[in-house]
Amino acid sequence: MARIMPTNIAERRLGGESEAELATLERLGRDLPDDYTVFHSRYVAELTHRRQQFGEIDFVIANQSGDVLLIEQKNGPLGERLDDLVVRYSGAAQSKSVIEQIHRSREIFLAALKAADLPPVTVSSLLYCPDHRVESVTAAGLSLEGIVDAADDARLPERIQALLPAGISKGETPGLMRDFLMQSLSLEQDMTRTAEQHEAVYRRLSSPLQELPAALEFTPWRLRIQAAAGSGKSLVAIEAYERAIARGERPLMACFNRPLADSLQNRLGDTEHVNNFHGHCNNWLEWYGDADRLQASKADGGVFWDELVDQMADVADKAGPYDLLIIDEGQDFKPDWHEVLSLAMKPDYRCLWLEDEDQSLQGNPGVALEGFVRYNNQRNFRTPARIARFIDKLLDKNIEWVNPLDGYTPTLTPYSTPAEQIERLDDRVQALMRQGFAADQIAIVSLRGRESAIHNDLNHVAGENIRRYTGRHDEHEQPVHTVGPIQAETIYRFKGQQAPAVVLTDIELSGETDKTERETALLWCGLTRATVACELLVKDDCGWLRAMRRAAK
Repeated sequence: MARIMPTNIAERRLGGESEAELATLERLGRDLPDDYTVFHSRYVAELTHRRQQFGEIDFVIANQSGDVLLIEQKNGPLGERLDDLVVRYSGAAQSKSVIEQIHRSREIFLAALKAADLPPVTVSSLLYCPDHRVESVTAAGLSLEGIVDAADDARLPERIQALLPAGISKGETPGLMRDFLMQSLSLEQDMTRTAEQHEAVYRRLSSPLQELPAALEFTPWRLRIQAAAGSGKSLVAIEAYERAIARGERPLMACFNRPLADSLQNRLGDTEHVNNFHGHCNNWLEWYGDADRLQASKADGGVFWDELVDQMADVADKAGPYDLLIIDEGQDFKPDWHEVLSLAMKPDYRCLWLEDEDQSLQGNPGVALEGFVRYNNQRNFRTPARIARFIDKLLDKNIEWVNPLDGYTPTLTPYSTPAEQIERLDDRVQALMRQGFAADQIAIVSLRGRESAIHNDLNHVAGENIRRYTGRHDEHEQPVHTVGPIQAETIYRFKGQQAPAVVLTDIELSGETDKTERETALLWCGLTRATVACELLVKDDCGWLRAMRRAAK
């Protein structure tokens, strides 16, 4: 059997990579002898002071001598012209030349070999089109030996060995070529593809939970889903909302924090029926209530929100009637909030309630929901394996970790003073960007409240501007943020969201027994926000620091 790179085919399949190419990779690994190494999806670049060219080669096969065969795989029907084969991609206005793509990739590959100063090797090319039978060889612009089409598909391994004999392992060339293919060609300029792969795996694995509500039938239809962080609860809420719209119904969606509401509104394109609880209250009072009383209650400051809920009983019924009530982050809701929202619903309304008791940070008593069918799911689809192992060692959680992607082990960075924490924050964000994360893939999340968070007075970090909530609202009651690509939030406002790279700050927990439950919830919420990497800035006298160091080993 040939060696194949990468070896994690199952993970890449979950990540949405081409099934046809992955099937070919498995086939080549199985049918070629161990004289060959097969590299899938190699990136090539020619960078000079005069030009920059980038390309991707579907397969690069190296033999024992260091010679290589470049394979371009094209699935589906192709078009034949006088001197070319063409393919039209979905959504593209014009067809693209397959032959030009092959020659361009070969040129860039040869230029990259020259720049790397590798010894001379033989570089051959092969077009593999398993779904197309080439009628005219001259149309392809390649020799007969350089094409494997549908008629010759069964002989692919044989044809590869004819173009690229096994060779003899001699000298340093074979090793240099393998190192070149493993390192130089597989380098990516940023973490975009990695982050996209993690997101694709998360969405694909969590899709059965998204489909669950639509598959259940009972009367009255009241479903309470208790599910772990990273199980896809917000995706379930989005799916339920979109299904209701498709049926011609009126859904009402409510969550706890404003940033999650903003995210859901953007995703669903609805600012009227999707909001956090207090956002709905504010809108309904403006639309159906007493505007003067609303302004007066705003002036009361601290008692504003309690006063707001009291007023809602008079106006909530005017906002409806709605068919479906969707609650996200229900563990932070108060009982009277549920009662208020129920006033806007039809008598026979359906309700989908999503929560994770382990993420309760507000100290609110749980809402007693009578007559609800309860579904429990302790599977986490979002958190990659290395962060999951860290959480398992640090926190006492009964979670089934499902995401097979590795991610990165959390990095601990102690600090002793606020000024030093700011310096360390700058260092760690720079390190993430050197690692390949873009600024807008990084979120700074404080375990404190907004006014005491380390980022509250910062406008930039690592040379990039920060986007943070200022505590002010505009004339339309929209929160005012500073402008920048790096998001900075508190854990209280960031719940229900995620980012490829998360920097947890202000970790100054005592570790005392009577505070374990709350501190565990803070760490649980923070650590499960990251989809690829997580950095922890920890006070040097934090009661959890020793346990964190053990967990990171």
